[in-house]
Amino acid sequence: MSSDIRPGAAGAEWLSRMRWGALTIVAASIGLASLLNVELPAAPMWTLVLVGVASNLWLASRKEQAGELGIFFLLDVLLLTGLLYFSGGPTNPFSVIYVVYIAMSAVMLTPRWTWAIAGMSVLSFGALFAFHVPSEHLGHAGHGGGFQAHLYGMFIALVLAVALITYFVSQLSLELRRRERALAEAEERTHRWGKLASIATLAAGAAHELGTPLGTIAVAANEMERQARSLPGGEGLLEDAALIRDELDRCRRVLDRMASAGGEHMGEPLTSVRVDAMFAEVRSRLDPEQAERWETQSDVESIEAPQAALIQMVENIARNGFDACREGRVALEARQRLGAVELCFFDEGHGMDAEVVKRATDPFFTTKERDDRMGLGLFLARALVDSLRGQLLIESATGRGTTIRVVFPQSA
Repeated sequence: MSSDIRPGAAGAEWLSRMRWGALTIVAASIGLASLLNVELPAAPMWTLVLVGVASNLWLASRKEQAGELGIFFLLDVLLLTGLLYFSGGPTNPFSVIYVVYIAMSAVMLTPRWTWAIAGMSVLSFGALFAFHVPSEHLGHAGHGGGFQAHLYGMFIALVLAVALITYFVSQLSLELRRRERALAEAEERTHRWGKLASIATLAAGAAHELGTPLGTIAVAANEMERQARSLPGGEGLLEDAALIRDELDRCRRVLDRMASAGGEHMGEPLTSVRVDAMFAEVRSRLDPEQAERWETQSDVESIEAPQAALIQMVENIARNGFDACREGRVALEARQRLGAVELCFFDEGHGMDAEVVKRATDPFFTTKERDDRMGLGLFLARALVDSLRGQLLIESATGRGTTIRVVFPQSA
């Protein structure tokens, strides 16, 4: 929270909450004084409390248009001065509450406002020495029995002041930590999207630069194959031409993966993707042996997400599972959660150690020996999940397989 929160509703929310606490304490103190037969001018004091309640209701209902929050602190100082005026003036132990307002204004407002509130508090307290309604019970009362009551009052006032400051500062500290975490997460997301933009540029440049030579090689391979068919003993050339075509297809697949990783689908609109159709599409892209081993289960009819990006993500994670698990089970289960859908991927492969799990979503990080894997599958999955404000959790240990949980929030 910044030193000056005048424009936002956050500062007004905090101030409103603090003022409700202070007004509750004041009202309880006046009520307790009546029960203890402490003579106080109840009517004017309750009037001041009602003024505070009315101003706080206005503040709570107009957080965005609250304006200068320092004005409410000044009003509270004046209201406290009025309450002290009717209840013993400077001899009232609750004058320590001035310190609460000064401390809170130092946290919430600019130094200029804090000095203004501190000065107003000092002037107001000084004026009470000359102008106040004496109180037999809240004053020193000649250091007799009334002085003992005064000491009790000082203790209660100190406890309340400490409680207010401790609660406010501790809650503010929690809010600051939450905002720091949110800022760190936002910076991390920005960093990832920057990497994604770099990959998109790389993919576009590679596709542009390699498209022409790959096309030329494809034409040359077809011509080689045509001529080899007419030559005696041309079987070796036919095999070479087939090998060249296979390698060309492999190069094109790599370029397609780079284009996909470069964010080709990240700008898609949200659509309702049927889970059974998604399973069928991914299964059709797998090898026959992999499709046979892939187990799917769902209690969800559809998922609200970018369709192409979602299917690409599921395919990438499924292929990761098959790369890690040559014989065991590879499964995906879609589960309904409160306000979200969870995709739980599981494989019985060799698993990952803690260091690999930590780096698993980094771009171009891979532990696979196959050179047609670019290490972008989990990075893409993380980018998609972040764009939808979801969660991606990896649970793995060496020799125990891997579980990846992807949670997508769903609109009501």
